[in-house]
Amino acid sequence: MKITDEQIRAEAKACDARKLEQAKRMTPTERFLAGAELFEEACEVTLAGIRHQYPHWTEAQHRQELRDRIAQAESLRHDSQRQP
Repeated sequence: MKITDEQIRAEAKACDARKLEQAKRMTPTERFLAGAELFEEACEVTLAGIRHQYPHWTEAQHRQELRDRIAQAESLRHDSQRQP
C-alpha cells in the first residue's frame, strides 16, 4: 500500500498538534530544558554533517565551523528582525 502525500501531511499535522499539546502541559522550566536539549541535538547533527563534509579537518576545526555557522545564523536572524 502506497502512502499518499495527503496522508503524510495529515499525519504531520496530527504530530504537530500532539507536540503542541505536550508543550502546553510543560512547566516553563521543562520548556527551557527541552529547548536546550533540542539545541544540543541540532549541534550534534550539524557537527556530523561538518565531519562528513570536511573529513580531513581536526575536531577543533569542526567545532569552529559549527560556531561560525551558529554566529552566521544569529546574525541573519537579527538582520531580519531589524527590517520593516
